[in-house]
Amino acid sequence: MNSALPAALVLLLSACAQIREPQGGPKDTVPPQLVSAEPADGSTNFTGNRIVLRFDEKVKLDRVREKLLVSPPLAKAPDVAVEKGNNVVIQLNAPLAANTTYTFNIGDAVQDLSEGNPAAGMAFVVSTGNHVDSLSVTGHVMDAATGMPAAEVLVLLYAAADTGDVRTAPPAYFTRTKADGSFTLAHLRAGPMFLHALIDRNGNYRYDLPNELIAFLDKPINPEEKPTETLYLFQPASATQFISGAKVLDERGWQLAFARRAGEVGLRPLDREGGKLIWWAEWNPGRDTAVFWPSDTTLLNGQRFEVGGQGSILDTLTYRPTGKMPFYLSVSSTRDPVTGQWQLISSRPVAHVDTAHVELRVDSVRTKWVPLEDSSNRRVIHTGLAPKPAMRVSMVLFPKAVQAVMGGTNDTTRLSFNAPDPRTLGKLKVELSADSGSAYAGPWILQLLTDKGRLVRESLMDSLALAQWMDLVPGNYSLRLIADRNHDHRWTTGSFIPPMQPERVFLLPDPVKVRAGWTVETVWKVREGQ
Repeated sequence: MNSALPAALVLLLSACAQIREPQGGPKDTVPPQLVSAEPADGSTNFTGNRIVLRFDEKVKLDRVREKLLVSPPLAKAPDVAVEKGNNVVIQLNAPLAANTTYTFNIGDAVQDLSEGNPAAGMAFVVSTGNHVDSLSVTGHVMDAATGMPAAEVLVLLYAAADTGDVRTAPPAYFTRTKADGSFTLAHLRAGPMFLHALIDRNGNYRYDLPNELIAFLDKPINPEEKPTETLYLFQPASATQFISGAKVLDERGWQLAFARRAGEVGLRPLDREGGKLIWWAEWNPGRDTAVFWPSDTTLLNGQRFEVGGQGSILDTLTYRPTGKMPFYLSVSSTRDPVTGQWQLISSRPVAHVDTAHVELRVDSVRTKWVPLEDSSNRRVIHTGLAPKPAMRVSMVLFPKAVQAVMGGTNDTTRLSFNAPDPRTLGKLKVELSADSGSAYAGPWILQLLTDKGRLVRESLMDSLALAQWMDLVPGNYSLRLIADRNHDHRWTTGSFIPPMQPERVFLLPDPVKVRAGWTVETVWKVREGQ
């Protein structure tokens, strides 16, 4: 008898005895269905502490503590578990309030066992009174700064008669927004209520951290009127100024981020003795972030500085680089879309340009060049060059052509300044007006953005009128319109105390396609909901 045969039989029988998922056939895409509940969905006069939801197939729970939403919120979170494969049991750990309708939004937390299909949107309702409240409030939450929908944001309702508010008390009702920013607060009682939206950083259903975002309506609403509301989510400017972040860049600029728009800021050395150290600040458009460039990096590592502004000391910081400074500075070129002139951008502030190490050729003819420094941005060198489409302009920066303030020079760099052929560019005309029945106050900021959100052009307008831009690279763009309420030429956030809404931002729903050699005309009637 072959001795290998019994061993083979054992392996075969062992394999046959293993339980495996069925192979073949169509993939299960149907979510689990609720077939019954105890008590029944929509029950009244509920006094128990246990809810059983029975599904038509075996289920599992996924991040149930995070995904289960009970509105109104419970004093203590319930325990949730799967029993007998098909049953989800909710064990209440605190008594429910009298004469109150509760909604258990549990759908996304329940999945079928085989494929993980969620029972999305499933809700269970029960009342401790003799009727189920049936009123509702719907709407959307939008990011005030971008005009885009805000997903997974808390939406909160507070009874107007309550003494607490979103800063001090839990809400009477709450839900979360969907991916498109929409929300529905269902099974509400009658009466005036305050509506808020909140990005809750610490999960306590309260607006109590400086980095939380808030939205509110100016007046209370009543669910009996079946309102549909839009909330604009914003982060208020900090009540006090402080430094929210600091790091030394590889090029040795010191990047400081401020909690709010900053005025004049200076750096005072605490450890330095002798020598002259000068800092030059390069601010972002919002003036809440600056890169401070030093005139000298010798012995700078590890030195402490007081950062002060407007008569007060904001912080004491230590200059400490973490990366190695590149041996060469880099130089790139960019064309001003308004003037058509080319600029050189250095990675470090420029001390000197030695034209003896620069070769400029116009249509192959070597030409004298006089660089122009920029008094407001010491990393910019104006070339004064605005070549016509038929011209060929090139420049070679040989080593030591550009010298940085804190040391370092460029490696050989070759640049071309050829003007684009007008036939390869497009024009855009935007005719703005208010939709019928809408009235908006100016002035306005009209912005043209790429499909990735980068700002390309911007126009300041006193009223909704005609705007046009030339020499645009073909492609898809979006249009954003800001109601510049305070006339400061930028978007301004809101305030919760005192109450002030953020400046409105409108988005054109459809992209604008710019085509080479064409003038594209777009008519935009600005209205609510855009």
